[in-house]
Amino acid sequence: MLYSLTGAQAQMEQSILDGAMLAVHEINSGGGVGGAELEVAIYDDHSEVSSTARGVDHLCRVEDVDVIVGGYTSATRQALIPAVHQNHTLLMYPTYFEGEETDPRVFYCGAAPNQYIADYLAWIADNLGRRVYVVGSDYIYPRVLAEAIRRLGDHLEVETVGTWYAPLGETTFDAVLADIRRTEPSVIISNLVGLDSTTEFYTQYHRAGFDAETLPIAATVTTEIDLAHMPAEVGEGHVMVATYFSNLDSEVNSAYRKALFDVRGQQWSHSAQIGAYNAVHALALAGAQSRSNGVDDLSRALIGVRFDGNPEGLPFYFRANHYSAHPSYVGRAVGGRYRVIGEFPSRPPEPWWSGSRSLIVTG
Repeated sequence: MLYSLTGAQAQMEQSILDGAMLAVHEINSGGGVGGAELEVAIYDDHSEVSSTARGVDHLCRVEDVDVIVGGYTSATRQALIPAVHQNHTLLMYPTYFEGEETDPRVFYCGAAPNQYIADYLAWIADNLGRRVYVVGSDYIYPRVLAEAIRRLGDHLEVETVGTWYAPLGETTFDAVLADIRRTEPSVIISNLVGLDSTTEFYTQYHRAGFDAETLPIAATVTTEIDLAHMPAEVGEGHVMVATYFSNLDSEVNSAYRKALFDVRGQQWSHSAQIGAYNAVHALALAGAQSRSNGVDDLSRALIGVRFDGNPEGLPFYFRANHYSAHPSYVGRAVGGRYRVIGEFPSRPPEPWWSGSRSLIVTG
């Protein structure tokens, strides 16, 4: 496991690790894989992208691991991949992201953009408005998502009236709030990443006199962990897209959340955490079928497995391109939690999606 357990990303990535470790507990409690328990080594990259490659080196060369489960931001993933190849291992990447890549050593356990952003933008157009202002952190995921929104908007009569990018960790938003007031959008699409930036943007937005009734925020990354660090009235009524929300009404999800708290003491659940949980269960199923723990044997086995305990509501499995299947939902913040108000069908993942007409949603 390779996560940021100290530093700016610690609370989010600890919660992702908790999902992975719950799966380890469940597998080992059930007899392990072929009668052998899963063994775990954990590396903390201290929220520093520059240390992620060293983490892979340590885990593979010192701890002798077979597979890496980890990473969160796209910047981290891109730093991990060369080290994964150099160490002849596999990476199970847990979270939804911007797509635009395939790699034989990476299994993508979160959604590709066509599995969530196309339906979401059509929903925004129908329910919130067609003049959008896009705010994001200044790195690859927010910039690629903004371009997707612009391209899709051409087909949905959605106009991007402004874009603004903040350095990771930015906490001052006077300039963008002034520009939002000047451009008069009907909705803000937030791709801000990180607890500090997200909570400060929402808080300053509220203090500036904006709210969900007059100018809603439609987020792609604001989790319930972020909501928990705001006064309830700051996040109230704003919306978010995700492949999972904690209040999904199913026996599988109820059992998952109870076990998460009982075993790990973690009360917050979100999509990236579910991705890590599914990743470990898929690995266990593949390990039971694989001839060895080698990269090629495990990769072949992973393509053929199906995990029916996915709390998202669909069986979890990989396609031949190493991407995975997911539903998507819209949640509205109510009292510091998201309440599901919309659900979209599962779509096959399309890694190379920019400008693709196949993303256009009708009806």
